[in-house]
Amino acid sequence: MEFVAALADLRAEASCPICLDYLKDPVTISCGHNFCLSCIIMSWKDLDDSFPCPFCHFCCPERKFVSNPQLGSLTELAKQLQIRSKRKRQEEKHVCKKHNQLLTFFCQKDLELLCPRCSFSTDHQHHCVWPIKKAASYHRKKLEEYNAPWKERVELIEKVITMQTRKSLELKKQMESPSVTRLECSCAISAHSNLRLPGSHDSPASGS
Repeated sequence: MEFVAALADLRAEASCPICLDYLKDPVTISCGHNFCLSCIIMSWKDLDDSFPCPFCHFCCPERKFVSNPQLGSLTELAKQLQIRSKRKRQEEKHVCKKHNQLLTFFCQKDLELLCPRCSFSTDHQHHCVWPIKKAASYHRKKLEEYNAPWKERVELIEKVITMQTRKSLELKKQMESPSVTRLECSCAISAHSNLRLPGSHDSPASGS
């Protein structure tokens, strides 16, 4: 926890108050606060008489800032420490709490990630244990096979809906046409109502 707090403090010191990101080409102004060179230039772009600090609002008498290479080095250090800390947290998520080894196997029966030592334990002695990559490939393929029929059904339903919409528009035009008789309209409506979605069934009443 102390390391995390120290890293947070270091990041705060190495961050620009304007863009809130790590300092780039850090410069220090009269009041002592630090900014990215490009950020302070943009902040003072349209000013002529006084130049307020974007952080404490102290009015600097002139457009003056001093390059701070030491802070630049500190910023690079803060970046590297954050990257290492993030990488370490990611690795800890994939480490066996019991043996402190990376989880590189998968038990097909218990659906559990295992480290090499756990994979040979009596708890999984007669289970099907695969390397993670093999297990991931297998289950990905199974998921694709399971989803394939549903995907085809959705595509077919979309086609039928498109066809029904087109037929409805055609029917509307026919009914609005003065040259179409009432009998022709009835036939067109009957044909349109017979269109059904895939998998739908006739009601019991229609079969009687």
